[in-house]
Amino acid sequence: MKKSLVDKTVERIVYFIKKQSLSVGDKLPNEYTLAKQLEVGRSTLREAIKVLVSQGILEVQHGSGTYINSLEPVSELTLLMTEGEDSLKVAIDMFEVRLLIEPRMAALAAQNVTDEEARIIENIAKAIEADIEDDNDFHRDLDMQFHSAIAEASGNIAMKELVPVIIQSITLYNDYFTDDQSKEATIRAHDRIVQAIKNKRPVEAYDAMTMHMEYNRRILNQISSINKN
Repeated sequence: MKKSLVDKTVERIVYFIKKQSLSVGDKLPNEYTLAKQLEVGRSTLREAIKVLVSQGILEVQHGSGTYINSLEPVSELTLLMTEGEDSLKVAIDMFEVRLLIEPRMAALAAQNVTDEEARIIENIAKAIEADIEDDNDFHRDLDMQFHSAIAEASGNIAMKELVPVIIQSITLYNDYFTDDQSKEATIRAHDRIVQAIKNKRPVEAYDAMTMHMEYNRRILNQISSINKN
């Protein structure tokens, strides 16, 4: 299974911390410098940092910078993700959480989205579709950007802080995102979500995101049932 660019960047950051002999409380270089040193884009770096924040390794202090909070993952959920026999169960359980959060997040985005935010969300969805049709793997990272952009457009600070949970869920789900039917369903679902948000229709955005989450959860449950038989 190929690792996504975000996953690879997470590993590069961890290696960077060890190579530089950094300790808890030390500050990482600014975004521009670190992205250049790791040879990744700044958007990818941001997503990787969110993953490490969710693991308790990094802490972002707004207006100050990114600091090392721990040298080991402290999230029990993250530890479960590394165990193959538990990863599917964790993925299913995380979709339960996402079903509680993301439909409302999409509805808020439809209420509060700016024209620029709508353009960004739509462009990411188009990039995901193009990448899937070209049978590449960049759509994994783009999917994280898509859901992160919706969280940003929601205008809800608390919901934006839950983005690392969404990113972890996407990382897990991508291990099972392999068949053409799922990919086509994702393209259609994203389009419905984008149109609802862009046209400022909260109810439609809520329903479209609910259908998207339900479909993905159903796929995982089917895989779980097959594995048990």
